[in-house]
Amino acid sequence: MGAARWIIVIWLGAVVVSTALAGWVVLWHRLTVQRDAMRLQAAFDALAFPTPTGPVMGEALTVVKIAYQLDEEDPEVRMRAGPAQWDSLWYAAGPGPSYFLAICTLDAHAPGVAPRWAVRCIDEARMRAAISDDARAQMLAFGEAIEA
Repeated sequence: MGAARWIIVIWLGAVVVSTALAGWVVLWHRLTVQRDAMRLQAAFDALAFPTPTGPVMGEALTVVKIAYQLDEEDPEVRMRAGPAQWDSLWYAAGPGPSYFLAICTLDAHAPGVAPRWAVRCIDEARMRAAISDDARAQMLAFGEAIEA
């Protein structure tokens, strides 16, 4: 009976240790993603956007939608799993009214978060087409009520 107890204790110990390790990995991943998202937001806030009322910093705009677009996997990239780079498309509304598409590209070869930005002014029709499937984004961009 003593050996059976030790087997159960060892098995339970292994379960506890593996559960704690898995929890730590999940927590670390969430914190890393959150830190990177905060860095991207700070980089967006530092951009200058041309509006009819003059240049406006990104922090003064309303980001109505962020869409992520993954490129094809690059067989040359072995240090990270997944695509070689990924783009995020940031749709924003500003005074005037003015609408913008800020394209953020992250390179997998670069250490840490090193975004490259391309900012495009877009008209209302293109903004409506880009966010047509997102009622919340339409409400943020155009102030229209969400239809039930």
